[in-house]
This record gives sequence, structure tokens and C-alpha cells, in this order.
Amino acid sequence: MALSGSAAAGRVRLMLPTTWSVWKMLSSVSYRNLSGSAAMKYLNVPSPPRSLYPTFLAAPSVTLYKKTKVHLSDEEMSEVLNVTHMRNQFSETVENLKQDYIKNLSLRTSAGSIENLSVQLEGDEYPLNEVAQVSRKSSHMLVINASAFPQALTGIIKAIQEAGMNLNPQQEGTTLYVPLPKVTKEHRENLAKNAKTLYNRCKDQLRETQNQYIRKAKRKEGQVSEDLIHDVQQKVREIAESHMQEAEKMMSVKQKELLKTN
Repeated sequence: MALSGSAAAGRVRLMLPTTWSVWKMLSSVSYRNLSGSAAMKYLNVPSPPRSLYPTFLAAPSVTLYKKTKVHLSDEEMSEVLNVTHMRNQFSETVENLKQDYIKNLSLRTSAGSIENLSVQLEGDEYPLNEVAQVSRKSSHMLVINASAFPQALTGIIKAIQEAGMNLNPQQEGTTLYVPLPKVTKEHRENLAKNAKTLYNRCKDQLRETQNQYIRKAKRKEGQVSEDLIHDVQQKVREIAESHMQEAEKMMSVKQKELLKTN
């Protein structure tokens, strides 16, 4: 049955204090670490419509809770994981990115940066200068002679293309000709993109290492407390995240260096 305007207003006045008092109670005391509004949703208590707030009262503020860091020493973590080995894996991945930037992302490509590329050959890795001879034909052309190990040509081409140097080798028999691009705006931008590609590869490796050690921690269920396993997993994520941030800063610095024109 429809209510008249005065009757509807009376019902609103009757409902508002009850709902408002519940709101104030839950807003002042956290419920299972939830803010007042989140707790009301958890308990299925409807919040008063904003249109019904008295004009002299502000809408209840919502307190946001930040995720706190886990305070766990390496000694405590060592009950579950080989912490030294894990930290070394994370550090080596970031260090590899740093070396890739130094060797491969230079505005002017040198024969030396090509010679140190890793080439896959018959299941093993070799420096390029051990399977081929690198020489400079001119200021804008490198020549790679792979006649001693012609079976390495496919690996050499792949190594050059994936190095992030913005190079495109051309094959003639067992010889590769590698044109060196001029330092143009486009070349700078391509190198900056390659810096991000290498960073993303590093990030994926860090994520894989993180997941690897989280799985190892889970295998300890039943051997140590559940709380310790949970904290160790969270700490592994924090350590991985710190290395990702370090790698991202490295990428930003390299991109600014590559794009700098003065």
C-alpha cells in the first residue's frame, strides 16, 4: 500500500536512527580488521542512503588498512627454505639484467659487445667469438665469419636478434653481415623498447623464482607450523617484489640514458 508523504517521512525517521547507530558502532570498532563500511557489508547491514544524511553531518569516513610487512628473520625462514640460495637467485637475475644493459644496449654497437654474446651450439653455450670470427668492415658494418663452425650460424643469428641491440644480420653462405644503425631518434626509441623487453624477461624470471620457493614452502606443511609457512610465503613475495622494483629502476635509468639527446 502506498504511503503518503508524511507517513513515508515518519518511517524514514524511525529507520534512520537504528541504522545510523549500527553504522556508528561498526565504524568506531574494526570487525575482523575491516573498516566500518566493509564490516556492514560483511554483516549484510544496509548503510543509510546518502540522501538521508543530515546536512550538518559528513558521510562516515572509511579507514583503509595497508598490508603490513612480515617481520621474519632469515634464520626463521631457514627452517623452511634455503634462504641464502634463494636470495642469490634473485640477485643474480637482477645482475644479469644489469650486464645485458651494459653489453647490449649501447648507442654505438662495438665488435666487443657482439663477441661476448652467448650462442647455443649442440646443447651447450659458447661465447660467439669461440665459434666465429668478428671483424669490422667499416664504421657501419660488422662481418661474422662462421666457416669454422657453420652449424653455429642459426644460434648466432638468434643470439644477435634477441640481444636487444636493434641489429638485423644478413647471411651469405657462412658469413653474416651486420649493419650498424645510425644513432637516430628511431634507433634510440627502439633501444629503449628493448630495455623494457629485457626488464620484462627479468621480471618473469624473478616471478618464476618466487613461485618456485613458494611451492617449496608449501611442501613443508605438516613439518612446521602453518603460521610459519604462511609468513615465509609472504616474505618470499616481499623479497621478490623488492628485486622487481630494483630492476624497474634500472630500466628507467637506462631508458632515460638512451633517449637523452643532449
